[in-house]
Amino acid sequence: MTETFGPEYVRPAQDDCPNCPCCTAALCAKGRTTILECYGLTRDDVRDNVRGCPCSSEETRGTASWRHGKLRATTLALSERRLTVDGELALRAVAAGEIVAEYAEEITSLSLRRFVGFVDNRPALTELGATYLAAQVERRFSTPVEVEAVDVRTRTARVIVVGWNLTEPVTVLLDQLIGATDLQAEELPGRFLEADANCYAPTADDVVLTNVRLAPPLPAAWMAGDVPVVEDKPVALVDRGATDA
Repeated sequence: MTETFGPEYVRPAQDDCPNCPCCTAALCAKGRTTILECYGLTRDDVRDNVRGCPCSSEETRGTASWRHGKLRATTLALSERRLTVDGELALRAVAAGEIVAEYAEEITSLSLRRFVGFVDNRPALTELGATYLAAQVERRFSTPVEVEAVDVRTRTARVIVVGWNLTEPVTVLLDQLIGATDLQAEELPGRFLEADANCYAPTADDVVLTNVRLAPPLPAAWMAGDVPVVEDKPVALVDRGATDA
């Protein structure tokens, strides 16, 4: 017979999240920083309990999933694999508040992409759907991008998008920059990149970078400190235009 001495160890209960009824505070803090959301960080047997947690949702501004969703919608709109003609007609009809009974199949597909939601059983345009439509008509420019800082904990980077605003930073996904440049997180601060951006975006949260790449190296003379004096003129941007609407 084996006798147990001392109190039995019980893992301390974690604090509930104050912003949702389904998760602990620790889970939501982590879920906000990953595109997996809280759902993807939870054990299989209790995963359905946190499905759609608002703290990490693609529909909640500022989460990693939300930033990734904006990038996903923009990239799709600019690609050759964009929505079908009927899919785009259906999305525009939803945006205009029109009757969309004839687009039942397309509406189902759009809802799976989270471009369309439902309010009182009626299709309604989501922010992702609006992002897709905007990306088809807004002008995009090739612009320098300076990485100011990275936050490994939240998996974000703070960058200056020169063609948008010279002083107000834009927050982007750190993994987007790492994947595009093959640099490590600690190598990014202070580096200049190039990207295509919607430089007429009204706010920093509306700026979406695509086609991120390393900027060409500065001339050797500049690296040695022999930087020529230039007049303070606006940075020349290359207009990437917009896709066909």
